[in-house]
Amino acid sequence: MTVSPPPPPPDSIRPLRLPTDQYLHPSAPTEWWWHTGTLTANGRIFGFEINAAGFGEFLFSQVMLTDVAGKAHYSQVTNYPYNSAWAQSDATKDWYVNLPYPAAPSSSAAPWVTMNAPQIDPTGNMVVKALMVDDATKKVVTFDLTLSQQGPPMLVWGTGIKPSNPGGYQTNNFYYSLTRLQASGSISIDGVSYAVQGVTWMDHEYGFFGTPANPIKWILQDMQLDNGVCISNYATIGDGQLPLMMNQPSASQATVQFADGTTYFVSTFLTPRGATWLSPVSKKLYYLEFQIDIPSFNASIVVTTLLPDQEFTTTIKIFGINLLTTSEVYEGVASASGTFLGQPVSGTAWNEQAPA
Repeated sequence: MTVSPPPPPPDSIRPLRLPTDQYLHPSAPTEWWWHTGTLTANGRIFGFEINAAGFGEFLFSQVMLTDVAGKAHYSQVTNYPYNSAWAQSDATKDWYVNLPYPAAPSSSAAPWVTMNAPQIDPTGNMVVKALMVDDATKKVVTFDLTLSQQGPPMLVWGTGIKPSNPGGYQTNNFYYSLTRLQASGSISIDGVSYAVQGVTWMDHEYGFFGTPANPIKWILQDMQLDNGVCISNYATIGDGQLPLMMNQPSASQATVQFADGTTYFVSTFLTPRGATWLSPVSKKLYYLEFQIDIPSFNASIVVTTLLPDQEFTTTIKIFGINLLTTSEVYEGVASASGTFLGQPVSGTAWNEQAPA
């Protein structure tokens, strides 16, 4: 009688470890590196996102730029052929993420994203570059940024792992953020270049993140405050959570990180205020202002979107005819102002919405 060996145990839960966990986790069903934030050029404000993601064998990028003064939003969602080497998984080598792999195309009309950093510190001196062609205007937007984290990472939910019970990449979500990335470099819009700088944010998330039949929908506000505190506040939509309603508080949760790295995971309240924006493309309604109340820190902070139209959309075409346009997600540069520990605060912020 032949006895088959037992199946291998699931990946065990362990504390997140950097720099190792900056690298690709090949057995994780989903993984992405998500750069967002505020850049300035002589006082001119730009919001940006450069996201490289893998969902199984589905690889894609989302790249956008918001020019607040120019009242313009440029974005592109791009799918890429699958290649298992699209990101570096070997922590003994230099870190990279390349879409497409192995290298960016030579054609200026083809979108691409690259992220690179030395093995000695893959969260420092990250060189992040991208090229996108705006779906609406066909303008070419490029990025050439150097980003270097100052201080420890933020472990989202306080641990970086949810749920915290035993499990692995197939059952648990792993999530940390680099919330104090010193950024410098350049962006260009149709050949017009701007030297930019700022303090930006990166989310690295991997593991289990819903299914096609039951996707996760969320509302998220990131804040970088002038008192050194960084906050990631969120609420999921569905699973018993009531839809958001104007001027009605909803339960939410926040990871709060102080400048020395001390981190708390606390209950909060999320209240839509002020203006809304109805997308003329997807017909979805988005909230442009949120009040975040954090009772445990005597805090009340308002996140205000700086430009209404900051939606990612994808249009399905056959023989050049637009058949269906769907909303991917709303990603918006914003500002923050209010009180924390009873003292006035302000700062940069991000407004992210993935409604049903």
